[in-house]
Amino acid sequence: MRNTFQILAGFLDRYGEEVEGRELQEAAEDMRIKLRDFARGTLPAAQRSEMIGLLHGHPQWIERLAEEVKALREEPAAKG
Repeated sequence: MRNTFQILAGFLDRYGEEVEGRELQEAAEDMRIKLRDFARGTLPAAQRSEMIGLLHGHPQWIERLAEEVKALREEPAAKG
């Protein structure tokens, strides 16, 4: 089996600076509030449709949405 680093080095030698990606965008504060409201079911219907489209364009925000849902699950346990 070839060394993993040799494979990576070969790839970088072939493509060099042509290899690029896009920077992950962290959700802005207003978007984090909308994600929280979406998780709680309090986001207005028109904004819910918009939010689904935004999540398709920014899949990294789904992790933030999951964190909001997890926080909701933990709230009753903390109060009880």
